[in-house]
Amino acid sequence: MRPIRLSMTAFGPYKGTETVDFTKLGDNRLFVISGATGAGKTTIFDGISFALYGQASGEDRTDIRAMRSDFADEAVKTSVELTFTINNRTYRIMRQVPYTKKGNKSETTANCEFYEITEHGEVPFVDRQIVSEINKKAEELVGFTQAQFSQIVMLPQGEFRKFLTSDTENKEAIMRKIFKTGPYRELVERLKVKKDKAQSELTSEMQLSESHIKQIPTLLPIRESELFTVLANEHYNVNQVVQGLEEELVYYEEKTLQDKKNYEETVNKHAEKLAFYHEAKSTNERFEEMKQKSRLLTEITERIPYIEVKEKQLADAEHAVSVEEIESRCDELKKEVASKTKFFEESKTMVLHATKKMEEIGIRFEAEEARKREREQLTETLIRLNGHLPAVSQLASKEKMIDGMKKEISVKEELLGATKEKSVAEKEKQDALKSRIDQLEEILIPFDERVDALNETNEKCKILDEYRTVHKQAISLEKEEVEKERNYEKQKKIYESLEMKWLNNQAAMLAESLHAGDACPVCGSLDHPTKSNGHSNESLTRDQLEGEKRSLAAIDSIYRTAVAKRQSVTDLLNEKVADTNRFAIDVESDALYTLRKELDHEVAQLRESRKVLKEQKTKLNVQNDLTIELVSKENEMEKSLYEKKATYEKEHALVEMTIQAIPEDVRILAVLEKRIAELEKSKKDMDHAWDTIQKVREVAKEQLTTSRSTELYAGKSLDEAIMKQNNAILRFKEALKKSHFETEEVYRVAKMTETDRISLKEEIIHFRQQLQSLKDAVADLQKHLAGKEMTDLIQLESIVIELKSAYEKALTDYNQSMEFKKSASGLKERIVQSAGKVSELERGVGKVTDLYDVVRGQNGLKLSFERYIQIEYLERIIQSANGRLKEMSSGQFELIRSDRQEVRGKQSGLGLDVYDAYTGQTRDVKTLSGGEKFNASLCLALGMADVIQSFQGSISIDTMFIDEGFGSLDEESLNKAIDTLIELQKSGRMIGVISHVEELKAAFPAILEVKKSREGHSQTKFLIK
Repeated sequence: MRPIRLSMTAFGPYKGTETVDFTKLGDNRLFVISGATGAGKTTIFDGISFALYGQASGEDRTDIRAMRSDFADEAVKTSVELTFTINNRTYRIMRQVPYTKKGNKSETTANCEFYEITEHGEVPFVDRQIVSEINKKAEELVGFTQAQFSQIVMLPQGEFRKFLTSDTENKEAIMRKIFKTGPYRELVERLKVKKDKAQSELTSEMQLSESHIKQIPTLLPIRESELFTVLANEHYNVNQVVQGLEEELVYYEEKTLQDKKNYEETVNKHAEKLAFYHEAKSTNERFEEMKQKSRLLTEITERIPYIEVKEKQLADAEHAVSVEEIESRCDELKKEVASKTKFFEESKTMVLHATKKMEEIGIRFEAEEARKREREQLTETLIRLNGHLPAVSQLASKEKMIDGMKKEISVKEELLGATKEKSVAEKEKQDALKSRIDQLEEILIPFDERVDALNETNEKCKILDEYRTVHKQAISLEKEEVEKERNYEKQKKIYESLEMKWLNNQAAMLAESLHAGDACPVCGSLDHPTKSNGHSNESLTRDQLEGEKRSLAAIDSIYRTAVAKRQSVTDLLNEKVADTNRFAIDVESDALYTLRKELDHEVAQLRESRKVLKEQKTKLNVQNDLTIELVSKENEMEKSLYEKKATYEKEHALVEMTIQAIPEDVRILAVLEKRIAELEKSKKDMDHAWDTIQKVREVAKEQLTTSRSTELYAGKSLDEAIMKQNNAILRFKEALKKSHFETEEVYRVAKMTETDRISLKEEIIHFRQQLQSLKDAVADLQKHLAGKEMTDLIQLESIVIELKSAYEKALTDYNQSMEFKKSASGLKERIVQSAGKVSELERGVGKVTDLYDVVRGQNGLKLSFERYIQIEYLERIIQSANGRLKEMSSGQFELIRSDRQEVRGKQSGLGLDVYDAYTGQTRDVKTLSGGEKFNASLCLALGMADVIQSFQGSISIDTMFIDEGFGSLDEESLNKAIDTLIELQKSGRMIGVISHVEELKAAFPAILEVKKSREGHSQTKFLIK
């Protein structure tokens, strides 16, 4: 990926749209980004990272919303647009940062775009222009995740050193993000879940198996058997329980067969005796039935005379039916004569009443007819008053309208006065805000100057802090070096003393073996005039001497390491002294801290004033709008009041003209309407009275005519009814004479109602049928029971009950044996099945647990599967990094992976040590000086880039950005670092470095200068040499 153009709008310190055109570099592929502290150099890296991944560079800038410029206008959206090339194809990506406008609760919409630029224009590079798809496509295209990008392409300030000095766990997290080894870690979690699940299943199955065994005493009766002997023991195994259940199963199978045989025998005995019992019971019941029916037959036979009397009464009643019909007709005619007599009397009374009512109505009719003239005069008055009604009604409406307009004018005048007062007050507020803004702007004139002074002081304080920290380390290491030297000299004297003793012993031993004339094995002389007279010390051996020599070598190594550490810190201290001298810092004084505190307080106050100024300007804008609005409203209200007064005068004149045309007594609408209503009611009452009396008079005439007709008809009808009654009485007397009844009294005694006749007839028939039925039943029972006797059922029933109890007990025993057999079989099957599952689950748990322990690093090396894979990556990174580090350190340093184990059982394997060829010792990379750490970190980052690129296949790394770090190098190291970067750019890479180091600016062919204006926002410019 090679950037072509970067445009940042309202982003960081860039107020408007700032464009960095990398094409201006031409053929130059090395450039320095230079500028004052806080000018926005790192923001350029943030912009590239945000455009590609939606995140800023560096872990301390995770909130991208904080990247919106404080100087930007509220209407300007914060956005970053990057045009870049990959594999000779050009792309444009744009992202916006959401922000909340003042007065709004929700954020603005953050759009994003991703296009490929072709010969025919821009073509969308994603199906949908949304964040998720653009993130995915950008990562696929660049070939790196954001974490990888930050380690090999864009090295944020101080962060690429973390990989060098971090502990094993931090390196693991870094490599997990870069080399995507997270799935191997997730494999551990999945295996743990699987192991826990398998262990849980095993525990559940073991508990289930144990519960099956504990059910045995509740499902099977305890008896003397092998099974319950086993269960009585404290410890037993499943096989013993299964064997005992098999014996119980055989026992209950045999017992079931015996119980079934007993049950069948007792059932047959009970059935035979029960059949004999039912037959005897039936015979006894028939004897009892014959006895009861014979008694009933005797009782019925005694009622025969009574029934014969009832039969005669029924015959007389049936003869009286024919005479009774004629008698009923006479009674009906008698009632009809009485009814018509009453109706005739009532019709005569109605004629009298109708005649009297007609006379009364005639008098009322004449009186109403005489009021005709009064009704006509009332009608004329109503016509006249209704003629005035429209004018009076309109007059009242207009007077009401005039009163409303008068009140409205009064309200408008009050509102206009209040608005004028408010307008004056708001104008005073506007003037006060303008005065306050002028004061604040005057206060803020030295703001930029004080901010620069604070930044400079902070930088000096940082240098002073670093100097004092390193100075303390130097003093401590000097003391440590002196102590280690003292130990070394002491051990050296001990060793030299022992060595001298050992040599003397060797000389003594040689002297003892020399004789005159023998050649000396040392000098070859045949004469030995001054042989050693000492005696050999047999207690000192060569092994003891070699042991002391090794001890001396170990202490020497410790001493050399202390010297190297002290020297490294001394070099770093010299660098810090140079920094303090360059900035003229008094290292013994705390005046800088006091100055920083004062400046910090002053800048904080100025920033607060700037914040207040911004708020006051916002308030002034609102106040200006409010004042303009009030003036406009005041003008509109004055215009409206003038128009309303003119309309009022016009309408008032028209109302006065209308009043003159209406009589004085009817000018009030309510009075006129009331008078009209009263007259209309009087007229309505008079008309109603006249109409009513006419209708009543007609009705009375009709009622009189009707009552006279009714009287005539009622007389004729009464005469006809009397004649029919007399004829009916003659027919009744003739029918009574023809019947067999001697007198009318005998006839009346024999009469019965039809219901009584039917009831009596049914009673007689039922009696005859019951008598014959009893006779037949008694004869049939006598014939059936001939030769039979009654049986004692109580004794027989007792025998049946005993036999029933016996067979029920046998059935209970049989069912119980069947249930025990079934329980024994089920228990055996469940226990065997559960034992098989437990065995299978135990094997599974063992396998999963072993695999889980191996993968999670529960082993002697404390090495997990993920760590094992990461070590392979780390070895390759170290191999690649050492090629450059040896060159940059003149062969002094070489990185190696540490095999030491972490404390407290932590996983290890990713630690780094450095081999120092000057001392021949290996030590922790944290003991390196600042410049040495920078070189090692840079080489490690480049080595990581090489490894990632090798694994990413066709992905090529065309660009590298480095943020700070070169200021800690001495002249020689700096030159070698520059040589390394020049070597890299020869391979086609474009390399940009943020640095304040003047040597670096002089060595690089191009500078991207970032300047901050007095207002606080920044601009960029390329300077090509």
